[in-house]
Amino acid sequence: MRNKKIVTLTEFKHLNEGIEYDIKKYIKKNKKELNSLADEDNWDAIYQNLYTEFDVEPESKDAKELKQTFDFIF
Repeated sequence: MRNKKIVTLTEFKHLNEGIEYDIKKYIKKNKKELNSLADEDNWDAIYQNLYTEFDVEPESKDAKELKQTFDFIF
């Protein structure tokens, strides 16, 4: 049986805002490198660096959510 934590909408929004803040901070810190890689259409390297920075497995659900949030912001 899976053990899932049920969170309220307010808690979810708070968690999501925290992730968005961390990604914005990451983008600001690595802006030159990210822009250079994006100009070269090297998105695989961008995402791999993102997964490494946030310590997530590339094929995980967390990685998918991280990538979607990153794409929305960047």
